Amino acid sequence: MNKLVIFAALGLFLIGSIFLSMAAQGNVVDFRDYLKVDIVGQRDFYFDVASGKIEGYSSINKFGNNPTASSGDDVWGGGGVYAFYPTTGQSMEIVSTDADDTDGGTGARTVMVFGLDENWEEVSETVTLDGTTPVNLTNTYIRMFRGIVLTAGTTETNEGNLIARIYSGGTIGMYINTNDGQTQHAIYTIPAGKSAYFIKGYVGMADDDKNGEVTLFQWQSRPNNGVTGAWAVKGEVGLNNIGSSYWIYEYGVPSGTIPPKTDIRIRVISSTATLGVVGGFDLVLVDNE
Repeated sequence: MNKLVIFAALGLFLIGSIFLSMAAQGNVVDFRDYLKVDIVGQRDFYFDVASGKIEGYSSINKFGNNPTASSGDDVWGGGGVYAFYPTTGQSMEIVSTDADDTDGGTGARTVMVFGLDENWEEVSETVTLDGTTPVNLTNTYIRMFRGIVLTAGTTETNEGNLIARIYSGGTIGMYINTNDGQTQHAIYTIPAGKSAYFIKGYVGMADDDKNGEVTLFQWQSRPNNGVTGAWAVKGEVGLNNIGSSYWIYEYGVPSGTIPPKTDIRIRVISSTATLGVVGGFDLVLVDNE
């Protein structure tokens, strides 16, 4: 018999045996879990973390876009420098730039907001929009890192920019661009009681004229353990829009440990033109004992 056929049969036998054993023990949750089993019976660690199957571990994926970035800007949907780093919990409000983002309107109707409270612990809430009239949020926030449109009218997404800011028109903490339905912030803060490890990151740039613009990106982090920490570079890459216009890096050994309350961002350090940039990163979070 052909050796390839023998190995294939052996692999299917092992997968089937593992699946049946787990089923007999009452451990089967989803058959897709076991499609990740390889020939020696090992399941993918990151897949299990993302699936919530490893106690004390979780994952976070952050991605951002700045369509008009220049030197000193951060990679987030609001453009320019992201500045929401208060030292105490803040009362927040959310508002749209379009009147149709409202309960019963054609645009976004409800939004789920994610962040950290005054104790740096994860909180979230769902809020019903009222168009261009600000709506107060229930929680107070020391950090905000994600927003997702949950329900919408006939246009099926947000028709205006959705902005969560400090009460009465203050600093912006969350920004969802028109038609995006979700934030694009390459910015995150490690919650209290958790540590983190960098797994993978990427950046990219785009400019139609292809004049050889060069953009320098940095991954930066800042600890906040009871004092005002300093931003420090954790990775850097330069891109040229004629040659290497994107870059992906996967750590051979996860980079860490990143302590609780650490801020992380991707910043455009310098650019020879105003252009569109994207970036993101994956983290594994571990509960501290």
